[in-house]
Amino acid sequence: DCLGTGCIGGANGHSFVYGERLFERRIPMFCPKCGTQIPENDRFCPNCGEPVATAPVVAENDHTEMFDPEDIRKTRILSALCYVSVLFVIVGLLVEPNSKFIRYHINQSFVLYVFALLCGIVAIIPFLGWIASVVGAVACVVFTVMGVLRAYKGTAKDLPLVGKYTIVYYN
Repeated sequence: DCLGTGCIGGANGHSFVYGERLFERRIPMFCPKCGTQIPENDRFCPNCGEPVATAPVVAENDHTEMFDPEDIRKTRILSALCYVSVLFVIVGLLVEPNSKFIRYHINQSFVLYVFALLCGIVAIIPFLGWIASVVGAVACVVFTVMGVLRAYKGTAKDLPLVGKYTIVYYN
């Protein structure tokens, strides 16, 4: 009877997680004891006083825990360089062909390269294409900096807008 409520079990058999994220949306929580909807910042059910447990929110686009910490330590600099030039992508594939972490960032950088190419193609269209191309070019620069910093820090978070696509498999 706890399915979908965020119930994690507790001393009296029930407690639940408030604010669990699903696709970056808050899920309204209801007290498993009396069924009353619980306001977002409350720590107890306003009707029956049942305590509400909270849990840390993990971003949906953070894949860092999928990777071996030793692999991250070894390849984070080369992973960061993959965003700078396709040459480093080739070097990364040759030097560390089995590194899942570097392949993740190679994928992110490839998708970013494709996005940059599309922004260049859109520039063919007069006026609106030019504007979209400039906005896309600025986004490419920002996403590149984000990718370099994330790889150097040893994290694997998807880039905004383009990060959800896969060209190079890394699992």
